[in-house]
This record gives sequence, C-alpha cells and structure tokens, in this order.
Amino acid sequence: MSTESTHACVADAVKDTSRLIVAFASQEGDIVDQHFGSSQAFHVWSISAESAEPVAQRSFGHEKQDGNEDKLKPKMLWLVGADVVYCGSIGGSATRQLVALGINPIQVKGGPDVDELIEALQAQLNSDSPEFWLANIVKRKRSGGERRFEMMANDSWDE
Repeated sequence: MSTESTHACVADAVKDTSRLIVAFASQEGDIVDQHFGSSQAFHVWSISAESAEPVAQRSFGHEKQDGNEDKLKPKMLWLVGADVVYCGSIGGSATRQLVALGINPIQVKGGPDVDELIEALQAQLNSDSPEFWLANIVKRKRSGGERRFEMMANDSWDE
C-alpha cells in the first residue's frame, strides 16, 4: 500500500474491530526491516482467518537509534488501535509503552516478508490452538465486544 493515511490513529482507519489489526515496521511495506523506535514507516493490515487487507500507512522521518524517548510519542499515538506490531528490534521502554496501550510487540529477525507473516497469522486464526499471545488477543477482542453491547443495553434508550 503506498498511500499515506490521513487518520489521526490506526483506530480511526479501522472499520471492523473484530478483525486482527497488525502493524508492520517496514520502509516499503513488503518486509519487516525497521527497528521500532527508528522506523520510518508502519503499514497496517486488517486480518481475519479468511482475508487480509491494508488499512493504513504512515511515514515518519529518519530517526537515529539513540535512546531518545521523544521520537516514540508520535508513533505510539498513531498506533493506537493496533493489536500487534511486528518490528526488527525494539527496546524495553517501547515494549512497555506498547503493552500499556494494549498492543503486542513482536520482534522478528531476518526481514521476513509481510505476506508470509500475514499467512502465518491466518493459519493460526484458523487453528483450534493458536499461539497463547494470539489466543489472548482474540479472546480480548471478543469479550470487549460483548462488554460494549452489555454497556449499551444498560444505557437508557429513548425511542
């Protein structure tokens, strides 16, 4: 996907919150080739067991890997709404901040293809026993939806 997202954050770009929302730290969008903190771009996909579609992409300026925490803020703010972010490497502070936002960071080595990672996620979503971290995300998304309907039912409705 080559078009730059105009959304303030990933959550604004997502139409179906029941799907897995995955960001990839990737300069061109084809392989995971960026360190989280100095990533020049994130490409976001909406993934289900049956399909995957790009939903947003945001470029960031060139950043040094210098431990400067200020460069993380715009990335964190934009990634709100993602469930997972794949990156080539990530520091402890960024990991803690992502987890606090409900985003599961996954560090991958060797510049894996985004398409292959999506296929692997889809295979797990089709599995009776996905990896523990993915099963937790799916469970959270399902229970979050049920709680939302419970809250709506408890609100008074004026018709």
